[in-house]
Amino acid sequence: MVVCAEKIIKVKEIVSILTFLIFSVCSFATEQEPDWLIVNNDTIYLKSFLLASLNLTERPFGYTRQTAPSSSCWRGYRAIWRILDDKLYLEGIISCQSDKNFDKENLPELFRRNQIAFKDNKGMILADWVTIDLFTMDSSIALHYPNKVFLYDGFYKKDRMEEKKLRLRISNGKIEVDKLEK
Repeated sequence: MVVCAEKIIKVKEIVSILTFLIFSVCSFATEQEPDWLIVNNDTIYLKSFLLASLNLTERPFGYTRQTAPSSSCWRGYRAIWRILDDKLYLEGIISCQSDKNFDKENLPELFRRNQIAFKDNKGMILADWVTIDLFTMDSSIALHYPNKVFLYDGFYKKDRMEEKKLRLRISNGKIEVDKLEK
């Protein structure tokens, strides 16, 4: 019985140490530079990265996660999105704030290099691959900037269930629900 009690104590110690390590690593994560969503004259900050779902083989500016300009921009770029006529468009891809040199990616060329068919509208690309619900973000970063609007995909289940926080529903690039303040 004593041996069994000692094993339980060892397991509890291991679980405590693992829990501490997991929370320590998470608390030191670097906040990522957001994408921008332009709606009329307003800029909304996206903490969900819509371009990532394309799994580009040739990434913007040639960065990989290992060669990104900083830990605050491991993607190596920021995307600029625009809602126009109830459709979502990729308007541009720019270098990170933390990058030493400002640059802008050639969108049609990027899509051709990745062999992705696209629909061009005055230099913008219809984001018909995007299907997502975007919710109001109430994290520490959003609370730190009360005059800015942050949206994300509600990766916490509790947020997905709160329909009142739903701000945009996009299906194949078309805006189905728009609850943004205008």
